This record gives sequence, structure tokens and C-alpha cells, in this order.
Amino acid sequence: MMRRGPKISIFVYVLVSSWSLPGWAADIPWKIDEPAAQRLAAEANGPDFDVGLFNYGPGMSPPFFVFEGLNDPPRDGSFGYFAVNPWTGDVWNLWGCHKMSTPALRKSQAEIRKRFTADELKHYAELRRLKPECIVETP
Repeated sequence: MMRRGPKISIFVYVLVSSWSLPGWAADIPWKIDEPAAQRLAAEANGPDFDVGLFNYGPGMSPPFFVFEGLNDPPRDGSFGYFAVNPWTGDVWNLWGCHKMSTPALRKSQAEIRKRFTADELKHYAELRRLKPECIVETP
């Protein structure tokens, strides 16, 4: 009879994209800063999420801003990790690796797009295709 140990969830960081940041991207200034990215992470989660629940984690998936969504006390732990594209304001849920969308977020992203020059807009679609490193849960 074979004994089985308890199931353990393992979090593995996986590079979703096999390419690095394109050289031209360095020539386009970021359109948002850390506080704006924090607000976008909250907007992506809905109107009931306060920006104070999102803790910045520098260096987790450059050039993205990455935030850990912390539960309201007295609950411990977090409800996810969220990466924000510094050019487009796209928000990715790193648990499951999917792009998020809410009406408030789409409105903010439309405002961010207006900050692009005509030359920068030529690369907008490519900037939207950038993907962060994601966290994949395996049983």
C-alpha cells in the first residue's frame, strides 16, 4: 500500500513570453507612475477595493508595476497579485495570467492612451501585447 502525502500547492513563476522587452519600448516614456498603477489595480478588482489594499512589490516583473492584494484585517493573506503595464495601464491577474477589465479600468485606460504622441501610438498595440511573469498554481 502506497502512502500519499498531503497535497501541496506550489507556486511557480513562469515567463509567459519568450522574448525580452523590445528596444524601441525604452524610447517611449511610461505613461503612469506607481500611485496611478496602484489605483488601476484597485479599479481592475471593482468598486469595493480600496487602493490601500494593494502593496507594491518592486522588481517582481519588470517593467510592470506589481501589487499584492492584501485582505482587510482581521483576515490574513492576500487575494492575488496584479501587474500593471506602465505604458497602457493594462492590469494582469498573475494567478491564472489573465488581463482584467472593468468599466472604470477601461475609462482610465482610454485617458492614458490620450497621453501618447502620434509616433508613440504606432507602437500602442505592441505595448498592449507585453505580458508579465505570471504565477501558476499547480496541484
